[in-house]
Amino acid sequence: MSAQPRVPKPTSSWSLLRRFWGFAHPHRRWIWFGLTMIPLVAGLSTLRPLLLKEAIDTAIPQSDPLGLRVLGLIFMVAVVAEFLCSAVQVYALQRGGSSTISDVRRTVFSHVLRLPARFYDNNAIGGLLSRTTSDVEALSETLAFGVFTILTDVVMIVSIVVAMFVLDAKLTLVTLTVTPVLYVLVRYFGAALRRLQLEMRKAQAAQTGFLAEQLSGVTVVQLFGREPAALREYERLGQRNLDATKHANILDALLFAVMDGISAFTIALMIYFAAPSVTSGGAITLGLLFAFVDYLQRVFGPIKEFSGKLATIQRASASLERIYGLLDEPGEPAGTKAAGEAVIDPLHGWRGGIRIRDLKFRYKDDGPEVLRGISFDVAPGEVIAVVGRTGSGKSSLGRVLTSFYDGYRGSIALATPTGEVELSSVVPEQLRRHVLMVQQDVFLFDENVAFNVSLGDPAIAGDRSRIERALAVVQADQVIAERGGLEFMVGERGANLSSGEAQLLAFARVAAREPTLLILDEATASVDSLTEQKVQRAIETLLHGRSVIVIAHRLSTIRRADRIVVLRQGEIAEIGPHDELMAKGGVYAEMVAMGLEEDGAGVNAGATSVEAAGP
Repeated sequence: MSAQPRVPKPTSSWSLLRRFWGFAHPHRRWIWFGLTMIPLVAGLSTLRPLLLKEAIDTAIPQSDPLGLRVLGLIFMVAVVAEFLCSAVQVYALQRGGSSTISDVRRTVFSHVLRLPARFYDNNAIGGLLSRTTSDVEALSETLAFGVFTILTDVVMIVSIVVAMFVLDAKLTLVTLTVTPVLYVLVRYFGAALRRLQLEMRKAQAAQTGFLAEQLSGVTVVQLFGREPAALREYERLGQRNLDATKHANILDALLFAVMDGISAFTIALMIYFAAPSVTSGGAITLGLLFAFVDYLQRVFGPIKEFSGKLATIQRASASLERIYGLLDEPGEPAGTKAAGEAVIDPLHGWRGGIRIRDLKFRYKDDGPEVLRGISFDVAPGEVIAVVGRTGSGKSSLGRVLTSFYDGYRGSIALATPTGEVELSSVVPEQLRRHVLMVQQDVFLFDENVAFNVSLGDPAIAGDRSRIERALAVVQADQVIAERGGLEFMVGERGANLSSGEAQLLAFARVAAREPTLLILDEATASVDSLTEQKVQRAIETLLHGRSVIVIAHRLSTIRRADRIVVLRQGEIAEIGPHDELMAKGGVYAEMVAMGLEEDGAGVNAGATSVEAAGP
């Protein structure tokens, strides 16, 4: 499976926001409806100073109470209409924005679930939590208080400037002399704020990642007295975020103060140039001057708030950059089908036959090979045991066969009735309907027993008898009944169960799905002897009629394997039945003598569930 090409990351805020429109497009009706209210709100807001001008320049000098009352009623109607249009605008935009953010959350979560194991090898879970929570929340703030309100402000400013030109072009040009200064300030502060916002997001992700890691290993932290050291490191990471935040606040405060000063200067400049005309009865009247002052306050109000909205947009740009960096990571290939067509299963009728030839694999392009030229066959229904010392490639073989890692060289051919199918041509989703693995480290969800067996699969969750049969097969029915039955809550990571009981549930998951190929990766290494007896009986049931690869299992199961593949430093050292390899007196016989005990006292000497050569 070749890696999907990475999409180039956009760099500008507007290019990021344009790409974001893809999420907003399905909800465009609400958004467009809200946007159509913007000209109405701007027009009604522009109308009020004109009414005041008319009252000052015409109705008051003429002592016309009726005219003043009419203007007052029109003014009141304009205010009510503006507020109603503004309320409709906010509701429509927030309705469309909330739906858009919901789609973003769903898309990010769906994509994260499809990312390959290599991605998780190099990215902390805490950082991913930051991207999927706080970064998405920053987008929500932008839709509510950033982009749309800035659009409203822009339309408002344009309508006010047009009205000012209509009233007096010369005086308007005077007030616009500060525009170049405003442009330079916005460009400079905008670029600086974006850099700081990106730094704040990275710092928050690092701190969140550290917090998640320390909480996950809190027992180790407490056991070895690392609380003070952990607190110091958390404070150090928090200081990085605090420093960036302080710098951003300084820039924000400076921009607001400068805008406030420019606003006052512009009004003073306008009054200075208008004074001669007002006092001499020229074209500039008192009402016109009052209207211009009102207009300038309405213009500089949004401009002064623009710094905060700009900071919000910069936060969103930094968040979008991180979110799209995540979405641009190539995920595992997914099966596709046309509308109304059934998904074609390339492994339909496969009975578990595998032909492995010259298999080579490394976790990183520049890393060492952990599998070097492995070749062997698995016949349908055959049980193969794979043993070897730590770092020999046992677990790596299991990870390749389940497509958790791609990029292998050589051939892994699956013998189907219609011919051989190369493993790399089968998408993981389809492969894992036929191939399942039981690992030593069992993960249980904070749900009841029924969910942890079915994992939400409708075909299994809707058939309680199927779940009960699976529990009975693995000898876990009595244990679960004593605990409270299928509704018993197992707790976070199976906290309410022993390691042996958790392992039995892992076997029940497999029994409920009946895979064609089952891989046991040190599945009983941490199980007590009493539970192991139940597990061994469960394994014997699961082995019947299907192909099985047993990785570094205990001797009691290995001896029942049809053949044993002995790995040493990523290569096959020996292969054959137990008795034959023992008679040969080679690597396998030495391993049995050193670590593979009949009573299950140990696995192979020093073995762990994670390959030393792995990531």
